[in-house]
Amino acid sequence: MAAMTPQEIAREAVKLLTARKLPPTPDNFQTVYHEVAGTRPLRPFPLEQLRQIGKQLPDRTPAQLRFKTQFNKAVSLHSWDDLEKALLTQLRSAPPADPATPSVEVTEEKAFPPELLEQMARIVGHALPAVGNDDARIVEQAEELVHYLRLDSQHPPTLRRMMADFAFRLSFVAEEQAEIRHTLLHLLHDVFEQIESISPDNPWLQQQLAALVQATQPPLSARRLDDVQRRLKALVIKQVEAREQTLEAQRVMKETLAVFLERLAQTVANSDQARTRFESCAERLEQAGSLADMAPVLQEAIQSARAMALDSRQVAEELTALQERATKAETEVQRLQQELDRMSEMASHDLLTGVLNRKGLLEVLEREISRADRMGIDVCLAVLDIDDFKRINDEHGHLVGDAALKHLTDVARSALRPLDSVARYGGEEFVVVLPDTQPEEAVQVITRLQRELTTQLFLQDDQRLLITFSAGVTRLHGDETTDTALARADAAMYAAKRAGKNRVVSA
Repeated sequence: MAAMTPQEIAREAVKLLTARKLPPTPDNFQTVYHEVAGTRPLRPFPLEQLRQIGKQLPDRTPAQLRFKTQFNKAVSLHSWDDLEKALLTQLRSAPPADPATPSVEVTEEKAFPPELLEQMARIVGHALPAVGNDDARIVEQAEELVHYLRLDSQHPPTLRRMMADFAFRLSFVAEEQAEIRHTLLHLLHDVFEQIESISPDNPWLQQQLAALVQATQPPLSARRLDDVQRRLKALVIKQVEAREQTLEAQRVMKETLAVFLERLAQTVANSDQARTRFESCAERLEQAGSLADMAPVLQEAIQSARAMALDSRQVAEELTALQERATKAETEVQRLQQELDRMSEMASHDLLTGVLNRKGLLEVLEREISRADRMGIDVCLAVLDIDDFKRINDEHGHLVGDAALKHLTDVARSALRPLDSVARYGGEEFVVVLPDTQPEEAVQVITRLQRELTTQLFLQDDQRLLITFSAGVTRLHGDETTDTALARADAAMYAAKRAGKNRVVSA
C-alpha cells in the first residue's frame, strides 16, 4: 500500500474528528493527524521560557560558561535531545553533595580574608577623590565594587572581573587627570611669565616669580602647593599695596606740577599787566606839565608796584609749598622702594638660592610640629655646613662662592624627598626639615645627599670643584623649642667637622 500524502492524512484526520464529534482545535487535530499517519506526536517546545532560563544561568566559572553555551545552543535548535544531553552532562560533572564536606563554591567564596577585603574596599574608596567625580561610570563601578567587597561572601572570579573592569577604567581616568594637572601647571607657569614680562624693571618681583616657578616644578606635593599658595598670596597683596601707594605718590606729583604750571602762567600774565601799567604811567609822566599832574601818576605806579610785590610774594609762598609737596612725594617714592627691599628681606625664601630663609624655616617647623603632634609621627632636623667654604671664597671670589651655594641647593632639591624642606640658615649653613622620619632614616637621607653632591661636581670656568658638607641630625622632641633642637643638631654638625668633615653625625 502506497504511503499517504500529507494532504490525504489531513483529510482523514478531519473525517475522524467529525466522526468522533471532537472540536477541531490545534491539539485535537495534531493528535488525530499523528494517529492517522502512525507517527509519534511532537512534544511542545517552550522556546521563550527556556531562553529566559538560559539568560539567568551563571557563567562565573569555565564549567558554568560551557554549560550555558550548550544549553542556549540546544534551545536555539529547538532540540530536546541536545537539551537533555547538556543537562545530563552537567549533572554527571557536578560533585556529589556531602553535608560534611563544603562545596567548591563555598570554599572559593571564603578564599579572601575579611581584613584584605576591607582594605581593598578602602583603597577603591580613596581612589575616587584622586581622579575626580566627572566620570559617572567609574563612580558607579567603585560604589558597586565597594558594596560587593563588603558582602558576607564573594565569588573570586566575579571579584576578579569587577576589579579588572574598575582598574581598566581607572587607568584612563588617571591618565586624563594627569594630563589636566600637567596643563594647569603649564598654565600657571605661563601666568608667572606674563607677570614677569609686565614688570621687567622690578628685581624683587623677578626674584619672587623665579622662586615660584622653581617651587612649582614636579614632583608636586600638598606641602609645596600650600607653600606656593601662601607665597603667591603674599606677593599679590604686597604688590597691590605698593602699587596703590605708588599711584598716590604719582597723583600728588602730577597735581603739584599742574598747580605749578598754573601759577607760573598767572605770574607771567600778571607781569604783562604790570608792564602795561608801568608803560602807561611812563607816557603820562612824559606828558605831565606840573607836579599836580605827576602826583596821581606816581600814586598809580606805586600801587602797581606794591600789587606786583604782593603777588610775587604770594607766588613765592605757593611755589615753596609746591616744592615741599614735591619733596614729600619724592620721599614717599623712595620709602616705597625701601619697602620693597624690606619686603624682600621679610619674604620666606632666600633670594640667592631660592630655598627657605629663617622666616620660612620657622613657618615650616611650626606647621610640621603641629602635624606631627596630631598624627603621632617624628620630625627630624639636619644642620648642614659647607666644608672649607672660606677657602672657596678666598681662592675663587665671592661670586663663585654664591654659585657654589646655589649648586648645593639645586642638588638638594633633586636628591631629597618631596616632603623634605631646605632652608638657608646662615652664610654657608643650611637646615633640612625631614617630616615623618626616624633618626636612622634621616641619617640615610642626608648621607645620600652627600653622595649625590660628590657625583655632581661644581663647574666654574671649566674647573671642577668638589663641594662637601658636614651635617648633624637630630629628632625634634615634642616638649622642646626649635632653638634647642637646632642647637643640638648644630653641635652634632661641629662634631662631624672635628671627625674629618664630609660626615653625618646623629645626636
